[in-house]
Amino acid sequence: MTARRRRLPGLRGQVRRSRAVLALIAALGAALLVTGCGIRATEGPINAGDPARRPSTPGNGTGPGTSKHAIYLVRDGRPQAVQRGGAVVLPTPDQSTTRPTSPNDPERRSLIVRLLLELGQGPSAEEAAQGWTTALPPGGVKPADPLPGDPVDLVRLDVASLGALDPLALGQIVCTLQHAAKSHPINFGARTGGGVAQNCASFETPSPAVRPTKATAAR
Repeated sequence: MTARRRRLPGLRGQVRRSRAVLALIAALGAALLVTGCGIRATEGPINAGDPARRPSTPGNGTGPGTSKHAIYLVRDGRPQAVQRGGAVVLPTPDQSTTRPTSPNDPERRSLIVRLLLELGQGPSAEEAAQGWTTALPPGGVKPADPLPGDPVDLVRLDVASLGALDPLALGQIVCTLQHAAKSHPINFGARTGGGVAQNCASFETPSPAVRPTKATAAR
């Protein structure tokens, strides 16, 4: 009995040493596995950071690329909206903010010049291939200078009379500017004479008697 009792402490020591060796081997194996996967060991708690966010992209209504405006080209015998890049909001006298103070208001006039210039460029090659045309004369129509006493909302066109324009061409101009003015009515006039209130809706019905000019690809 005495001999057996003396052997037990020795066996227990061997078991403890075996367990320590096995634990050391397991730790080394785990470290080699982590290193092989390219993962660095980290001490202390890990901060997961903020939740992942989806980047904004043009077209989903959140990015800066979503700003658009429209010009009106001709298809199916009537003016229809075509998208162009960049937001354009034409100030009108009855808006609560950014009201123009004269028909020669610099901001408003620069926007009118821009829209008429884009109309004068006509459809792109791709748009022309899809059947878009323009009724505007080559080079388009430019704005005319206002006359003394003109109403703030009067837009004068550089033509002898509004009747000198093809009705579809006038419709393109009216619809383009009225769209930029958020559907507010706009008065139009020629180089001389008074103005006439124009509405895009009056040009939306196709007229078989009106034929647009042949489309030219400007871009």
